[in-house]
Amino acid sequence: MGMKTFERAVGSVVRQTASKAAFGGPKDQNLIRRDNRQILMIMLFYSAAALLAAVLTWDMSKSPAGFIRILSHPSQLTIDYFCLGTAGTSFLNSALVGLSCTALYRLSGAKLNGVSLMAFFLAVGFSFFGINLYNIWPCILGTWLFARVSRERFADLCGIALFSTGLAPFVSEITWRYPVFEGFPATLAFRLLFAAAIGALIGFLMPVLCRHSPNLHRGYSLYNAAAVAGLLGILLFSCLYRAAGVEIPSNTEIGDSHTAVVLGFSAVLSVSAITAGLGMNRWRISGYGEILKSTGYGCDFTRDAGIPLTLVNIGVFGLFVTAYYTVTGAAMTGPTAGSIICLLAVASCGAHCLNVLPLMIGYALAASLCSFRINDQAIIVGFCFSAALCPISGRFGAAAGIAVGILHACMVTTVVTAHGGMCLYNGGFTCSILAILTVPLLEHFFIPRDRMALLPKRKPR
Repeated sequence: MGMKTFERAVGSVVRQTASKAAFGGPKDQNLIRRDNRQILMIMLFYSAAALLAAVLTWDMSKSPAGFIRILSHPSQLTIDYFCLGTAGTSFLNSALVGLSCTALYRLSGAKLNGVSLMAFFLAVGFSFFGINLYNIWPCILGTWLFARVSRERFADLCGIALFSTGLAPFVSEITWRYPVFEGFPATLAFRLLFAAAIGALIGFLMPVLCRHSPNLHRGYSLYNAAAVAGLLGILLFSCLYRAAGVEIPSNTEIGDSHTAVVLGFSAVLSVSAITAGLGMNRWRISGYGEILKSTGYGCDFTRDAGIPLTLVNIGVFGLFVTAYYTVTGAAMTGPTAGSIICLLAVASCGAHCLNVLPLMIGYALAASLCSFRINDQAIIVGFCFSAALCPISGRFGAAAGIAVGILHACMVTTVVTAHGGMCLYNGGFTCSILAILTVPLLEHFFIPRDRMALLPKRKPR
């Protein structure tokens, strides 16, 4: 290597390092520990806010029994915990799951980043319609067992352990309703053991499968775990239900709207995130423009922009999403509340108002052209996960984002039939399918916007 070539290479590395340092990226162990503490505080704040909401909405005549029903009931996708229990018990469930996730991260000594926040917000979001304090533990246990068998640090797999809870409905379903074991001696004990075995199998397989997930969609879906969770969910559902001749369970228990509770909680949460972020950033908004310019592809805002600006983005994005659900007239049920929280998950890893807006427009156009309405419960939950495709609109432009938004709205209610609602990441799995189908076409015919202005590719004559 010549001296000039060497100097250019060293200069490039120095410039990249300086750029990351200027944008708030951690440079040493002290800053990493500081970021860990700040991310843990975000998790604790959410858990405390959910606990406070539980206290304020608690109904002494209904809530205790409602909490037991949440723990002891099948919990496929879109079963409304507001209906199954009460609003108070749903917030309590979310708070307890949040505290459990926070303790898991803290006690394991995990290094926290944007993906850690994503896993946390997905877990607490689905605690309104699919995850509960009972069904998460077999999945987490399975990932811990994998770490022991593979001689890996569980701290490095904590996020995957939480992602594996996207298939936690299998645990509840087998425990409380699976008809194959009716009349079996010691039925409840056997159900508990079999459910624990299935959950542990899910958690054991997810670490290996998730490592290959980015190869499927090349990073254009922010939910890496959703691709393999969907495929694993289809496999388990095929074996446990279709092949066994078991009747496919219903998943349509939706209750009344709790408009004031949901809008109040999401607004307070979002405003608190903005206020905390600005306070940590010395009341300066400088740098947030860089987040809005981001394509969303390969991003971790906690690393690239810092925790304070990530919090600002989470808060702004939360208000943006809440306004969208309000304008569309969505019923503020448990799944809607959970969808708002789940959408905050991607705000730490690439999503912001500008690169998600084309997907919103796509959903609105699909609703005007198709037989469903924009505020149907399934479409509301589906949009929650379509935001994971924001790297497509970020890199290939608004037209591409609108197109994949339309396709996602059309597909999301069909894909769910393949796993019977047992995979909570149904919308994220749909994102992976669409990325696999559309990204090769986009890359073949167009030049991504972050390399130069979006132009058709032309082959040399």
